[in-house]
Amino acid sequence: MTTIYIISLMTLFFAIFPARGQSSFALRNNYPPDVNAPVFGSRGARLEGSNYAAELWGSATPDSFTPVLTFVTRQRVIVPFLTGPGFGAGYFSDPEGRAFGDELTVLGVPPGTGLARLEVRAWDTRLGATYEDVVARGLGGFGESPIFSAHGSNPVDLLGTPAPLLGLQSFSLRPVVPEPSVVLLLLLGLPFLWIRARKSK
Repeated sequence: MTTIYIISLMTLFFAIFPARGQSSFALRNNYPPDVNAPVFGSRGARLEGSNYAAELWGSATPDSFTPVLTFVTRQRVIVPFLTGPGFGAGYFSDPEGRAFGDELTVLGVPPGTGLARLEVRAWDTRLGATYEDVVARGLGGFGESPIFSAHGSNPVDLLGTPAPLLGLQSFSLRPVVPEPSVVLLLLLGLPFLWIRARKSK
């Protein structure tokens, strides 16, 4: 009985005094009937399995995008792609197994009234553990959704749920450009070595 009383008081408190400047979102690109935005590889096939990952980036302004962190523990959430037919290949979904209130949250955006600027980024995890790692390699294998704006939920609302990514659109990864192999570099360098050898004689 005491637990129910405490939960009721907390619900009433957060309904009257919402967490200002913090909007939470669900990291899913399948949220029927409002969101259906599968992600594709450079050749048109849907991304599938743990070789690919997705992450939500955003901010209160369009010029300061960073990974969207969890509300309480301030951690990044990187999720693999699903497999199989239906809402499998091409889709990702955060299982949200964290503690209550520890949801993906954009700071500086009032829930319900403010608009967060958002972007989903995806990449080939065989090229790097994070989006930044893959971009730094310069080989492709990464991509971003078009930037969109969405209203978020209150992360400390006991009766609420994270808001869907309304406005998210499908996108594709850039093609991967293979790194030149050691043998290829050696073959390319042989003519140069031969010319230098002849000149030295």
